Amino acid sequence: MVLGARFGGSATIVWLRRYFSPQELAITVVDQWHTMVYRPGLVKALLAPPDQVLKRATVPLIPYWQRRHIQFLHDTVVGLDPERQEVYTATHPPLPYDVLFIATGSTPRWDTVPGLDLYRQGICEGYLARHTAALSRRNPAGRFVFAAGPLLASPAWRPAIQVGCECPLIEAALFWDAYLRRHQIRDRAEIWLITPAPALAQDAGPQAQQLVHQLLRRRGIHVVTQAVYQGVSDRTLTVNRDTLRYDHMVWIPPQGGARWLLGTGVDDGYGWVPTDPYLAHPRWPHIYAVGDIVSHSWPKMGHAAMRQARIAVGHWAWRQHKIIAPPSPFEPEVFWIMDIEPGCSLFSLSNVFYGGRRDFARISHMAYAAKDLFQWAYVRTRGALPVMP
Repeated sequence: MVLGARFGGSATIVWLRRYFSPQELAITVVDQWHTMVYRPGLVKALLAPPDQVLKRATVPLIPYWQRRHIQFLHDTVVGLDPERQEVYTATHPPLPYDVLFIATGSTPRWDTVPGLDLYRQGICEGYLARHTAALSRRNPAGRFVFAAGPLLASPAWRPAIQVGCECPLIEAALFWDAYLRRHQIRDRAEIWLITPAPALAQDAGPQAQQLVHQLLRRRGIHVVTQAVYQGVSDRTLTVNRDTLRYDHMVWIPPQGGARWLLGTGVDDGYGWVPTDPYLAHPRWPHIYAVGDIVSHSWPKMGHAAMRQARIAVGHWAWRQHKIIAPPSPFEPEVFWIMDIEPGCSLFSLSNVFYGGRRDFARISHMAYAAKDLFQWAYVRTRGALPVMP
């Protein structure tokens, strides 16, 4: 059984089907959405018509599962009993499993900052991206605040990490800067980027951090780091005990673990799932976790989730004697292609934050084209949309 059907869950199912035929393994996937939105593409709603962006980024899941003989349950997970090996949902009877892959991602915790809620605008869901783009275009003047909420996790995580993934937020700020410049109204707006991390692109490596810092300085974008949020009102943000007036806000909200995992004996006490380097639970060997939900300061991004899915499924297939050797354990690294403006992106690959020595970052047009091609291929291969121009 697979819980979650975005990057990590979808990749898990792909690898399960590569190792096991429908006659060998029945697969059930549970998700509260019957469509998947390719979220890295949503930032372009700040440049292009939002409905067009969403159409290109939306993947209906049901035809995808039907072609692979997957049972899809459109439901919400509410509990888990690892001893009985049962999953509980809002509307179905208890669901038994032999092996469970948890890929439900982190949970937006808008409620953890006083006054903050999803009406303050965001960029990481389709309806939020559409709403944010519409409001910003309606009145493009004033002060725009792009803020990342903290990662609500165990203080025992090492290396310590304060925020999940700032990449979409930085992209959104840069795209909005490009939009304003294209319409020759950049002088009518201020753009602020605020993060709880000690530096933007904290885990992306020294070279990427330096390029991001230089880029934002050239664009005249203000940066606040080590942010502690005290509250939000209709016109002010209180951060680090200072009051900042704003006209528009765009948030990646605080991110927490899964509330439904609390008290199950599966989580780490904060709603995240501990794993070994093969993504297997240390106490419950029939449970794996993939993607943002893992209780590590590993990269909280789609690329990492897809790599982890391959390792988790390969490890379980090896335990089932399906393959002769286990996969290599997961080694964290940050792989970024961060859009800067139409036609140009920052490519970064680094494991320095995790104690390695690899650190590479370049700004190029090829990186932008590669990222666009990947989105097209990802959406297209899931069979939802006609060929895009």
